[in-house]
Order: sequence, then structure tokens, then C-alpha cells
Amino acid sequence: MAIAIGIAEVQRIDRSDESAIIEAIVQDGCCIIKNFTNVETVKKVNKEVRPYIEADKPWKGDLFPPETRRCTNLVGRSQTVRDKWIVDPIIRKLTGFFVDKTTSNFYGETKHTYTSEAICSIAMTFDIGPGAKAQRLHRDDKNFHVDHEDQTVTGYRKGSDVMMAFMVPGVKTTFENGATTAIPGSHLWGSDRAPRTSEAIVAEMELTDCWVMLGGLYHAGGANITESERRILHGFFFARGFYRGEENIYLANSAEDVLSWSPEVQKIMGYELSSPNIRFVNFKTPLQHLRGEQLDEYGDFDLSQEAK
Repeated sequence: MAIAIGIAEVQRIDRSDESAIIEAIVQDGCCIIKNFTNVETVKKVNKEVRPYIEADKPWKGDLFPPETRRCTNLVGRSQTVRDKWIVDPIIRKLTGFFVDKTTSNFYGETKHTYTSEAICSIAMTFDIGPGAKAQRLHRDDKNFHVDHEDQTVTGYRKGSDVMMAFMVPGVKTTFENGATTAIPGSHLWGSDRAPRTSEAIVAEMELTDCWVMLGGLYHAGGANITESERRILHGFFFARGFYRGEENIYLANSAEDVLSWSPEVQKIMGYELSSPNIRFVNFKTPLQHLRGEQLDEYGDFDLSQEAK
């Protein structure tokens, strides 16, 4: 088990100590919230997502190990998630501090101040089976093309992250079944610094914990080296609320109308993906979804990454 230089453990803080949680995230880019939820709630969510997990297909590509199964549209498919987790006050407290954006401007001589609150960009359950290889260390904010400034000397600048994630385990996560690995403090690195696996530590979690991290933190799902355990994680990823079109044309136009448009218009109006993974529908492109296409397998959307 690799240990990051100078940091032996991810900070573990009870949900009641909100100021300490914020301080830990500022310092390390991550922490584990203790007593985030209870066992009964976790079991309810596990049960609600099970049919979708079992119906999912293996992934062909680099984004997920083929042993992984997923439940997309988690908020839409789990009433317990809607009632308990996505609206939890501690989540709103943290997204408000780290992700919300407030700016002021003038209409004539009158000053107006606006706050765009964070929205849930994606919510998904991951079920990782035995034999799954570890992910490569990565930043989740790659989708938003963030140019990271080096803050290792100046310290964390509030507002420099545009998203953050919360992961609630459906089972106890361990090094053996593939618990998340991360490099605390890597949210302060500039874009030119590459992560090394020797710098990462393992964030094992109990059933009632919640892993929270900033979008700029280097992390990865670990390898599942067990013979029979499946690692289940329920994830919620929040982004700035203005990272979407001003006009909601997706509700204003029927599928029939959109499919009659030229490919150029469809792309301009947002019916193609933004590289690498923005705006998919159950792992299909928007146009595949509108055409009612059934896929035999799922795979990476963007194949332009550099060679391994």
C-alpha cells in the first residue's frame, strides 16, 4: 500500500464538525465524513439500484474496468437518494463553500450581485467486481477543461475548483476490494505536474462514511483483488450551475424535430458530446438516445487520449 510523503491517513471527521471538514478539504482536497448516513438507508439505496446494476453491460474502453456495472440516473431511480442524500445539508454546505460562484456587475449605475448555485452534474452507482484493475490517477474536472494554477506555495485559493464529488459506500471499502486511492494535497498542483502511484494513499470507508473531494484532486478507483467481493459506491458529482446552456432547448424541441436538423445544427445546439464525457444519456450520445438505438456494448466516447 503506497503512502504519500508526509501524509499517512486521509482525515476522518464527524459530520457535526463542519468547520473542520472545510479546513481538511482546503488543506488536502479531500476527507472522509464520518456518520454521514446510517446502515438502513444504505441498504435501501443498494436495493433500489440493484435491478439497474444487473441490467448494465460491460464497458469496452478505458473509462471503466469491464468488471464494473453502473446505475446511471441515480437520482431519478432511487427515491431514497432523492429524499436523503442529494438534499443533505452537509452536501449543500460544502458545495456552497467550494463550488457556488458569486459575481457583481452594473446595470447602469445600479450594482447587482448574483450567485449561481452548484447543481448535481451526474449521479451514479458503481459496482466493481473481482479482478477489476485500478484506474489511472486522474482529476474529475477534466470535463470542464480547468487550467490549474500551482498553489503549493500560495495555498488554496477559494473558487479555483469548479466541481466536487461525494461517494457513499454501499459496502465496507478496503484496499483489497478496491477502495479509492488519492493524493492529498494534489488539488494544489499545477496542470503540468503528473501524479505518481507512489504518492497515493488508500481511503478505506465504513458503511456510514462519505468520501468528499474537490474536482482538482488526483484520485483513482483501486484494483479489486478479492475473489468474491463487489465494491459498491454511490456517487454524486456537483458542478457550477452555469455550466449549461442559457436556453433549455432540450425541453423546447421534440425528438422528431431535432432528428430533422442537419448534423451541423445538432452539434451547435448541444446534441453531441463535449469531449471527453459531457451530456451522455445512459452511456449513449444524445442523438443515439433520440434515435432509440440499442447498443450491444458500451465504450469510451473520446478516443483521442494520448497513448498509455
